[in-house]
Amino acid sequence: MQKNDFKQLNQPQVMDQTALKYPEKEAVAYRGRRMTWKELRLLSIKFAKALMKAGVKKGDRVGIMMTNRPEWMVARMGILRLGAWLVPLNTRYKTYELKMLLERAEVHTLVFIESALGIDFVDIVNKVCPQLRECETGCGTIEIADLPHLKNVVCLGGTDYPGMYNFHQFVESGSDISDSELFAITEYIPPDNVSILLFTAGTTGKPKGVLLTHSQFIRVFSKVCGRFDLTSDDVILGAAPFYTNFGLCMAITVSEITGAKVVAFESFDSGEILKGIETHKITMFAGTPAMYYMLLNHDGFDENKVKSMRVGDIAGAPVTPEMIREVSRKFGMHLFGMYGSTETSGAITLSEKDDAVELVANTVGRNFNDGCETKIVNPKTREDLPPGHVGEIVTRGWHVTQGYYKDPELFAQAKDKEGWFLTGDLGSMDEQGYVTFKGRIKELIISGGMNIDPLEIENFIARMPAVETAYVVGMPDKRMQEVVGAFVQTKKGMKCTADDILSFCAGKIAKYKIPQYISFIEETEIPRTPVGKVQKFLLKERGVTVFHLKG
Repeated sequence: MQKNDFKQLNQPQVMDQTALKYPEKEAVAYRGRRMTWKELRLLSIKFAKALMKAGVKKGDRVGIMMTNRPEWMVARMGILRLGAWLVPLNTRYKTYELKMLLERAEVHTLVFIESALGIDFVDIVNKVCPQLRECETGCGTIEIADLPHLKNVVCLGGTDYPGMYNFHQFVESGSDISDSELFAITEYIPPDNVSILLFTAGTTGKPKGVLLTHSQFIRVFSKVCGRFDLTSDDVILGAAPFYTNFGLCMAITVSEITGAKVVAFESFDSGEILKGIETHKITMFAGTPAMYYMLLNHDGFDENKVKSMRVGDIAGAPVTPEMIREVSRKFGMHLFGMYGSTETSGAITLSEKDDAVELVANTVGRNFNDGCETKIVNPKTREDLPPGHVGEIVTRGWHVTQGYYKDPELFAQAKDKEGWFLTGDLGSMDEQGYVTFKGRIKELIISGGMNIDPLEIENFIARMPAVETAYVVGMPDKRMQEVVGAFVQTKKGMKCTADDILSFCAGKIAKYKIPQYISFIEETEIPRTPVGKVQKFLLKERGVTVFHLKG
């Protein structure tokens, strides 16, 4: 894959090229269903024409609230064919969150699934939009008092509901619109136009609406495809939710660029995914550390049944070198280190193909986007830091978002005077440009004036034979301002006590780095964002309660 293959194309045109090249190859598999590239393309064209019929125009926002399935991919590409903006919506949202996002994004059309994972989404939507029950089904001009921009609701399911289009009927509703009428719109969507309004999952604070373009996704992930040597023969594990930047880019986007098949999973069920790897001969997986842990620790994990796995990366949260080595060994995969954020089109740094395991285990690669820059600065003075010094990771170039939706002041605060985007992440860079991720700036523990890197302590505690992983946060202290608190997950069937941890630390790390508060935690108790990032601010709140530190 050459970096300039798609430079002048928008995302629908990239998908069309792939579909015309591999019309009969499978594009997506889901629970026994198979859809070829030809079928996916034709359905997305139908969906786009249905959106046209329903009044959707270029720049309108269309939300998708579904679990991973072929219809997600159909609806997404239909939206992009019109030059409308995709607004992925978290399937974990409840009424308050859904209403807030529909309102903030000024969503024109909502596409959602009737029910999934035991959740009644129709009930949630009706509570957010109570007037729907009084509207004519599929009228296309619904009136919701609190959501004046919302004009259409499309439901994927087996039942017709008042005020809502049935998804399958909706797909056929634009049949009187000609292909040429739609193609005339798609052809003239500039690659630098916004294609997605993606709200950050975030580990703290309220979500920010990030604006990203067709060309940003194409340029970044065509380069990723080249680095991973992805081809139409590859099979991608689509386990990360498609509504996340991770699932959207490292499954759908790279699939459309290469013609590789996506095997979609509605949820991360380790047993089902291990069966899927064996059945579909899956070759590529981009997952979070939590996802890899769940697969490795599942009773059904068998190294002999995952040998098809060829390449992948671990991202979205800090990992230990030990974990990189274990995954590489047990899956037989060539792993890449990757670092990025929603605001930077998903990726800033990436390992090289021939990087040694130790380098991948200890760094997140180096800047790989042509024409973009990355460096480390002092968070307070903004002065450049020399190699090896820990500071804030900053970056600038075409990969940085155009802004936050309707919040220019917030975006202005996210950049310095020279246009460097402030990631809010701590890291260091060596002489060759390789970046080592150290954690969030706000997660830095300041104890008695001493700066403490939580990741350093987490990696140290994880060296204990009985410890699966550890999460370190700053706990409030009247005298020292903060002291170290650790939430420790032990390995299955193994025991560990607080005294064991204290003994392990004693004499090996500085006394001020040794946890003063230790709590043992199960995997199911660890608060995470949808892509697996640990929400340390919630762990901190838990610690205040568990350790009786209120006030």
